Amino acid sequence: MSRRTVAIFVDAGFFNRIFTSAVDPEMKMVPEDLAKKMWHYWIKHVDRKNGEDLYRIYYYDCPPLTLKAHHPITSKQIDFSKSDITKYKNDLHEALTHQPYVACRMGHLSTSDKEWGFIRKDKIHNFNKLIRGEVDPKDIDPNKVSLRPRQKGVDMKLGIDITSVVLKKLANKIILISGDSDFVPAAKLARIEGAHFILDAMGRKVKGDLAEHIDGLKTFIYQVTPQK
Repeated sequence: MSRRTVAIFVDAGFFNRIFTSAVDPEMKMVPEDLAKKMWHYWIKHVDRKNGEDLYRIYYYDCPPLTLKAHHPITSKQIDFSKSDITKYKNDLHEALTHQPYVACRMGHLSTSDKEWGFIRKDKIHNFNKLIRGEVDPKDIDPNKVSLRPRQKGVDMKLGIDITSVVLKKLANKIILISGDSDFVPAAKLARIEGAHFILDAMGRKVKGDLAEHIDGLKTFIYQVTPQK
């Protein structure tokens, strides 16, 4: 493989939280515009001026919630299949599939724990401040509280796909956008097979042994500007 070919792997649970907080802190952007901004961020990792080509962008997420549950603050029953969050996420996934070279790979959500949390952290909606007594529970907006289900199957799909792309020689440069040390085996195999493995931890500290098994860190999150 004479030219360097790049495959990008995006851990959506990690990426979306950081990226949307940077580009859309008021949560006003329509899914189509957000999908375009996400794509333009990912493509920055491909150095076309120095002869790099993009093979594919793999985006790993889960379908949104569709169950019914009672809100812990209002006690009202919520049909998540009809919620604004579910519609937004479905529309975002649809918009991403229309972006060039993007493949959406879906896991599933486990809701057995029924764990609730804040949709996005701010001065009021902050769990650490709440348990320290720095926030009055009466100030919490119920609309900013939602179920926080655990993702299942996403990490396994991501690791298998990295392995497959490298072993089939489809790409010789791997970009992983994540902060999860569970991907150490995939990173080690990629390097053994001669691929360069670059991690975009989006400015976060790299956890566990992952830092030892990459060829470099590179992020563009500090170049991102909020929507005007």
